[in-house]
Amino acid sequence: MTIADILTFVGIAVSIIFGFFVTHICSIRDTRTRVLKDYYIEQVKGIKGRVGDFFHKVAFGKGSFRKVVSWYDHLAIDVKGTDQGVRKSLDLQIAEFMDILDQYYGEITNWEDFNNQYSASRYIPSTEHKSRLLQMKYEIDEFLNDYVHHINQSNNYPIWKVQYRRIKQSYYYYKGKGYKCAFCRSIWERAEKHFWECIIVLAIIGITIFLINKVSIEKKDDLYTPLNNISNKQDSIYREIHLFNNNYKPVEIQSKTFNNSSFFSADKVDSVQIKLYQGQPKQ
Repeated sequence: MTIADILTFVGIAVSIIFGFFVTHICSIRDTRTRVLKDYYIEQVKGIKGRVGDFFHKVAFGKGSFRKVVSWYDHLAIDVKGTDQGVRKSLDLQIAEFMDILDQYYGEITNWEDFNNQYSASRYIPSTEHKSRLLQMKYEIDEFLNDYVHHINQSNNYPIWKVQYRRIKQSYYYYKGKGYKCAFCRSIWERAEKHFWECIIVLAIIGITIFLINKVSIEKKDDLYTPLNNISNKQDSIYREIHLFNNNYKPVEIQSKTFNNSSFFSADKVDSVQIKLYQGQPKQ
């Protein structure tokens, strides 16, 4: 097998691995991520509607102190669950919505007119606070729009982090069920899911390395033999010449010059002189 054959095989193997990675890992992962994004975006849209209705009602005197506290307690549960779910699945780089909501809730509950109407059936905000409530609604709408944008643009966590989390979850599950070797079971569960993919990749890598080493050895053997023969012949010629010089002195016995003609023809050469020598034994 030649190097060209090896390169062809490697190219085909890389194409298979890359195609499998794109079709079976990237596409499935992107589909799952898209489903998660759509789900949480719908959750945020629902929360946005609830927040907008609430601030509108309070600003126009359709709420009370107790309703504000009750609304906040119930909404906080949904907001925390949605935000934690998003951050568990996606690498979201934005402030937590609960921090923003706490800030506005703390501001409202510290207003003097709000606390003075604690027992009233309706809270009637002052003109200044009514404007502030509507401004809060606008600011929260802007934040949630940005929040949705971040969800849509966010990426899933790296595959090693995802696998680590799944192993960790499986470990606690098996440990809670009382299984022995819970950690080994968790590792095997992840390896088993991608068993054949790993076997195919390792097999292709192993075959490629074997073929490359085989070609290198064959190439070395093919060059060694002729080079060794040439070296031996050169050594033999050198020994003969050296032996001739030691035993004989050359004596010119004949010289002949050939001019460039039909008998002898060479480009850019006018003539050739041939000298014959006969070795005479040294005295």
